[in-house]
Amino acid sequence: MSGNKIRTKQAYFWESWNNKVARKNIEKSYVPDNRKEAYNIQECYEIKSKEKLFGWKIAATSKEGQLHIGVNSPIAGRLIRERLFGSNQIISLNNNRMKLVEAEFAFKLLNDFYPKESDYKEQEILENVECAYPAIEIPDSRILNYDKVGENLLIADNACAGEYVIGEKSVKSFKHIDFKSFEVNCYKNNRLFSKGVGSNILGSPIIALTWLINELNFYKIKLLGGQVILTGTCIKPFAVEPGDEVLMDFHELGKVNCSFI
Repeated sequence: MSGNKIRTKQAYFWESWNNKVARKNIEKSYVPDNRKEAYNIQECYEIKSKEKLFGWKIAATSKEGQLHIGVNSPIAGRLIRERLFGSNQIISLNNNRMKLVEAEFAFKLLNDFYPKESDYKEQEILENVECAYPAIEIPDSRILNYDKVGENLLIADNACAGEYVIGEKSVKSFKHIDFKSFEVNCYKNNRLFSKGVGSNILGSPIIALTWLINELNFYKIKLLGGQVILTGTCIKPFAVEPGDEVLMDFHELGKVNCSFI
């Protein structure tokens, strides 16, 4: 596809993202032809952002999550720094169509990952991770019927990315942790509301991290040292509304919380 056509599609999706415009019945001329083109369109969020890309996220890391948004596999999205929040901050739900929260394991890369012909191995990836964080994602979509449009449109829509919260505590000594059985307690308005476990994320958040790096490697997308990866929710996403407060307790990885207006 020509550069002009890609830029036209990028402008369309960027307008929806930047202005939080809800769309349905997207014109066929804006629909990506394939997964590769979808990631090319998604690059607009990184190009148009006024700040350096913070990192990447994964959506649909469980069968339940895939059913929720109508896809058959995980998809990757970009974390735009303007949508980053710290613990204890207040987040507006205005124009957010999903109004859900997710508890996620986050990992900060130590070094760059350059595209190569073969997949990166899990151990190779772990040796190039600097630290782990607890995180919350507040997903969203600019597509009203997001569960019916398919993976290519959702990738172009930035994989249901919205706001996200990174915990204050970073843990560098984490390689002894059994992430598969790692439990997370989720509180809503000071009440234990939900529990999650690492195995809900493609079997383990480390498996999800490996998937993300190799997904981008396949499409010749470079990851940079210092970028942070959100590996997908370990809980069933639950609804929030203005006035709610949530806290995710990741035990030895720390806590992360936010409130909503």
